[in-house]
Amino acid sequence: MDKSDKIRKWLNGEVSDSEQKEFQASEEFAELSRLMNAVDNFAAPPYDAEKEFEKLAKTTIENKPVISLYQKLSSVIRIAAVLVFVVLAGYFVYDLTSQSANNKAWIAEQTEVYLPDSSFVLLNADSKIRFAESGWENKRNVELQGDAFFRVKKGSQFNVKTKQGKVTVLGTEFEVKDRTDFYEVTCYSGSVKVLANEHSVVLKPNDVFRIIDNKNENYTIANKTEPDWLNGESSFKSVPLKFVVDELERQYQVSVSAKDIDLDQLFTGSFSHKNLEIALESITFPVNLDYEINGNKIDLTIESN
Repeated sequence: MDKSDKIRKWLNGEVSDSEQKEFQASEEFAELSRLMNAVDNFAAPPYDAEKEFEKLAKTTIENKPVISLYQKLSSVIRIAAVLVFVVLAGYFVYDLTSQSANNKAWIAEQTEVYLPDSSFVLLNADSKIRFAESGWENKRNVELQGDAFFRVKKGSQFNVKTKQGKVTVLGTEFEVKDRTDFYEVTCYSGSVKVLANEHSVVLKPNDVFRIIDNKNENYTIANKTEPDWLNGESSFKSVPLKFVVDELERQYQVSVSAKDIDLDQLFTGSFSHKNLEIALESITFPVNLDYEINGNKIDLTIESN
């Protein structure tokens, strides 16, 4: 039986008492013990996941030759090295998970996100959130970029922070939209407190607070239980046309040209997320515009008489 087979049998607990004593007195066992002690006393250096990923990506792109230390080891040390690798791999997997939780990596790929307390978030197009799982029970803080609908489980204070404002609740359903020069909070159940633009306001069901181009506005909506975009439609009430065009670009991944068009004129209406031509008709008809589709580019023009 070669050395590798002896070690494998020992690791699997398949040796007799006599073989156990014989193996523990061997040079191989002494060498393996030293390696295992080194693993037990191992302290990993600080790990920067983003930096290491960039180094790995660069190495992969440049296709540099890699000399494997594993190939240089004897058969006995190879098995011991595998054990070391398993332990270290377990450490780094844990460390990467911890890094992700502490650094609050942005979640953007998913449209549906469950938070640690089973609160639920639905993300609209081109939107993302991040939060820290550690200490979530006491500090339920979510950072948002874009547009999201929240169903918050009752519990400790729940905060949604964006660049333009902060929404505070205990348990309710609401939407927060934070786009460039456009901030809007809609309450669907319960109540929410909004701090934005040096203003503080408490919203009840169907109340809306928004800031457009640095101007505050409060209004109410008809009885609704959720945003229209959850049902495949974007709706607007007295919103400058430029924000409607921006939303069309996000939903359909198109580029819109609107030369000589008054994009500050107010638009009230909606458009579907399921058919681009129908969506364009819904937007252009009320404001007397024409459109032309060229691949993923849309040209808006003033309607000719």
